[in-house]
Amino acid sequence: MLRTAIITGSTRARSNAELLANKAAEHLQRKGIHVDLIRLREYRFRECMGCRRCVEIKKCCIMDDMTDEIIPIIMKSHIIIVSSPVYFDNVTALVKKFMDRTWCIRGFLKNKVLGAIVVGRGYGLDTAIQAIYSWGLKHEMILCHRGARIRGYEYGDALKDEKGLRDLECLCNRLYEVAGILFSRF
Repeated sequence: MLRTAIITGSTRARSNAELLANKAAEHLQRKGIHVDLIRLREYRFRECMGCRRCVEIKKCCIMDDMTDEIIPIIMKSHIIIVSSPVYFDNVTALVKKFMDRTWCIRGFLKNKVLGAIVVGRGYGLDTAIQAIYSWGLKHEMILCHRGARIRGYEYGDALKDEKGLRDLECLCNRLYEVAGILFSRF
């Protein structure tokens, strides 16, 4: 069975990024894909210290929820989706902290299929998508869609962006299609 990890980077429980992550999960679950929803705000994890000890020991030396819970989920996933609101024209600090902490597993995310969902007023959407996809390319992940850019500010606004929701559905369909080709034995 194909597995997806959807990482949400909003600091708020009632957020558009969370609504969109749930929408993506529904799309993929209807296709028979197992979905793990990782709400970063619910985990306790530190920022990368840049100690490079992981180069020597082949794992992160910081023992916290990132090492014990989040990394094992993304390692067994075929599809990874990052959903973030736009803060100051970029992903949230939680998403950036998550991305930095994956340095210890570089090489192990190779050929996983990556998708991006960003939501905001309009400015910064492309920059946030670029940050997510730059992270994925560093890990040699496969990008197969331009990402879903949804406009919304107040809670629930994102569900009114019809074009954005169509893009979200197209993203999920494409991730499913490419993962099916790559991992057909599942």
